[in-house]
Amino acid sequence: MKLCDCTIRDGGYYTNWEFNKDLIVNYMSTLNNISAIDIVELGYRSTLPDVGTYFNISEEFMAEAKATMPTKILAVMVDEKNTPSTSVKELLRICKPYIKLIRIAVNPEHFDRAVELAKAIKAEGFMVSFNLMYMSNWMKDTSFLLKLIQLEGLVNYIYLVDSYGGVTPEDVASTFMRFRKVLTIPLGFHGHNNLEMAFTNARMAIDYGADLIDCTITGMGRGAGNLKTELMLTYLKATNNLQFNLLALNTLINEFKVLQSQYKWGTSLPYMVCGAYSLPQTEVMDNTHLSDSEIIIKLENKFGI
Repeated sequence: MKLCDCTIRDGGYYTNWEFNKDLIVNYMSTLNNISAIDIVELGYRSTLPDVGTYFNISEEFMAEAKATMPTKILAVMVDEKNTPSTSVKELLRICKPYIKLIRIAVNPEHFDRAVELAKAIKAEGFMVSFNLMYMSNWMKDTSFLLKLIQLEGLVNYIYLVDSYGGVTPEDVASTFMRFRKVLTIPLGFHGHNNLEMAFTNARMAIDYGADLIDCTITGMGRGAGNLKTELMLTYLKATNNLQFNLLALNTLINEFKVLQSQYKWGTSLPYMVCGAYSLPQTEVMDNTHLSDSEIIIKLENKFGI
């Protein structure tokens, strides 16, 4: 089972993909010394106008990351909705010396289009991860599950992504069993923490054969945030005798807590409502000028909950 830390990419939703350079240097140095973290996602490559430094990462940063974390699998994410397959060759050209894994954010409604994108990325020599979003909605429309067999021999990993932070451990168990019945491809899990079940769901995913688990420092990530890297590492230290420098990790955590005090990621009642009803995280993130009570009223009126 591999751990993928995706703090820069998922945490960028709060900072518009800008981070203090010293923080990033410390982040990379600390992760390099933790053997249990196998994959580090550095940010996005995108065809959209630049939002921030780590939204469309540069070759200079990739080279620095490779030099700082030589033993890690380095990854970037592309979003299927704004990455036509015809753009792949030019978009990923600068990645080839440094990046091994390209993770595709996939809306199941665009499954066929995402398959074509995966083919184009694979043809450029990269490993491919197919990150299927909106897991809590899959029970309502399972039609795309019949297409999963197309991914055999094409992608290296399939991720089950709890975009709304609304799945239960029972959902995780049943879905992993269903995928395992039809696929031999390694499976991953990416959980958000709206209902404070990211860790429990990740543990259930591991019990049912997950090959990869995503996590972020202090849980920094879109909306209510993610499984905390430090929680997963501490659990592995206690159960698997994982060895790493706790004080170095704590120093890094304290740096991210400064950001957390400013951007205030983490769950709240509005985020819990979004998780329970599978509502987009943006329903809260876009209304930070409102109080929690005002956001709840807005959710009730908009969605009739």
